[in-house]
Amino acid sequence: MFLIAKPLMPASDWKYLGLFWLALCALILMADLIRKLMRLPVESSRKMVHLLTGLLVASTPFLLQSMWPMVALGTLFALIDYIAIKRGLFQGMHDTQRRSFGTVFYPVSFVVLVLLLWNHNRLVLVTSMLILAIADTVAAAVGQHVSNPKFYHFGSERKTLQGSLAMAVMTFLIVVGCLFGFRKLYPLEIGLLYAAWTGLVLALIATASEAISFKGSDNLTIPLGAAFSLHFMLSHSAGDAAVFTLGMGLALLVAVVSYKVKFLDASGAAATFLLGTVVFGLGRWTFSVPMLTFFVLSSLFSKMGKKRKRKAETLFEKGGCRDIWQVLANGGIAGVIVLIWHFYPLDIFYVLFLGALAGVTADTWATEIGIMSKSAPRSIWSWKAVPIGTSGGVSLLGTLGAVMGSLVLVSTGTLVSPHASARLIGSREFLLIAVSGLLASFIDSLLGATFQAQFTCPKCGKLTEKLRHCGQTPTKFMRGFKWVNNDMVNGVCAFSGLVFALLGWRFWH
Repeated sequence: MFLIAKPLMPASDWKYLGLFWLALCALILMADLIRKLMRLPVESSRKMVHLLTGLLVASTPFLLQSMWPMVALGTLFALIDYIAIKRGLFQGMHDTQRRSFGTVFYPVSFVVLVLLLWNHNRLVLVTSMLILAIADTVAAAVGQHVSNPKFYHFGSERKTLQGSLAMAVMTFLIVVGCLFGFRKLYPLEIGLLYAAWTGLVLALIATASEAISFKGSDNLTIPLGAAFSLHFMLSHSAGDAAVFTLGMGLALLVAVVSYKVKFLDASGAAATFLLGTVVFGLGRWTFSVPMLTFFVLSSLFSKMGKKRKRKAETLFEKGGCRDIWQVLANGGIAGVIVLIWHFYPLDIFYVLFLGALAGVTADTWATEIGIMSKSAPRSIWSWKAVPIGTSGGVSLLGTLGAVMGSLVLVSTGTLVSPHASARLIGSREFLLIAVSGLLASFIDSLLGATFQAQFTCPKCGKLTEKLRHCGQTPTKFMRGFKWVNNDMVNGVCAFSGLVFALLGWRFWH
């Protein structure tokens, strides 16, 4: 007896796939043609494509049975868009006032959501793509046409407060509308109060995700952040949702206060809000206490000894007011570990979380305390005396600061640890993580002395991490690698703490 293989896709799906392909191609060509004939701004035609494409892809869960046509089509479009950007094709959808890879991120985020949600929760998929298509477009339109825009900056990106407010309002309306309008995609009954609650949560998440974006990355951050938050609110109990919301509120409070006291700039505050929502909302006190210990104490240390630090500030790439890249370099790996732990709650992930944080805490304390040393530091690579503040310089006081920072971080972590054997200070796990943090700080110093980019100022002759010095004078590259900056070194430091903790855990277990 011969078995007849079941087709991968129903015949109706093949027909719709062909129509969908034709519609997208026609949409792109029409946008390019209209832009040229009507001499419209490039951003206007691009947003038109953005909106209509989003509405098209959001309709697919209602029309298709199999997810594979959209996975294939999304992957193909991501490749085509990337080639088009590189070769300057289809300017009606690619060319903007800044270099952007948004049209590549768009299908990538859709493919990821399709693979994760198509067979489990299509309501989350549809809602996330509509937020990207509609709310993001409205925010851009408001930001461009408002009569009295209030600008704020995230690095080289310029945003408007009015656009961000429009993003929040539209996200709220879309979420509430989808929860009531697409009930066939989700079996549970959702009350108006819970729908409004969920809408407020997603409004904050989506707005912050859009605010920190650059080069079109909002086409990734908005749908993925919205999808995760909405999925959590729909798949967990009201109690868990309340804890998540309280964690988000705490993250918002920390971000706002830190911005007000100039621990963080605007981009750092937004990144801290999102990172804090993950750590506080998912990890609860177990993960929140160590993260708060690192952030609060390290920020306070950065404000101490201003007179002595002023001499070294001309050498540092960045000042004491942290931006998004410093926040992610120091806490990004820890945040990813919390996400993994949320799905796979194993003891090892808490150890890795503390190892990563112990590394950046030890390094931060070594810098902030060591810079107040009266004796000149020495390069960890050549052991020659170097000016205070030089990357890769170590001192006795700085090393003691690293030891103290690692011990304090691990102490707070072990006191709230879910792993019973790690709760006693002096336990095997305690020593393992403390040593991992100290070793990671040495890795940071070693990279700073060897691979981190160093420049010289043609006016004063000083070695510095800055691209400009002495009244915005361009500096000259001296040594290291130009693409290795302080944020990258800090990120490697956090990862090193994780690796050392993992190796120790495997060796002792």
